[in-house]
Amino acid sequence: MKTETGISEVNRKAIAKELAKILADESVLRLKTRNAHWNVEGGDFYEKHMFFDVQSMELDKIIDTVAERMRSIGHYAPASMKTYLGLTHLSEQIVELNDSQVHQRNSYGS
Repeated sequence: MKTETGISEVNRKAIAKELAKILADESVLRLKTRNAHWNVEGGDFYEKHMFFDVQSMELDKIIDTVAERMRSIGHYAPASMKTYLGLTHLSEQIVELNDSQVHQRNSYGS
């Protein structure tokens, strides 16, 4: 399908390449957010659980918008974790202890 956007194919390809990186970052961040949502512990469990749930929904909207933008300029959006891990700026570091109070104390040096 030929897409008429007023943007040259070279520029659309460059834009799609950058959008794919954003899509990868947002998708990996969403997965990390879901991990926190599912596994958070601590006295403020409910508040953090709900926070991560809302955050995940917001990331879904961003991901959808970026993927749709890629399609609107005539390129396919990547949709595999393998591809995302090759494009993302984020790490896959996993912390075993997921107690929000411990992370908060550690984050502020207490």
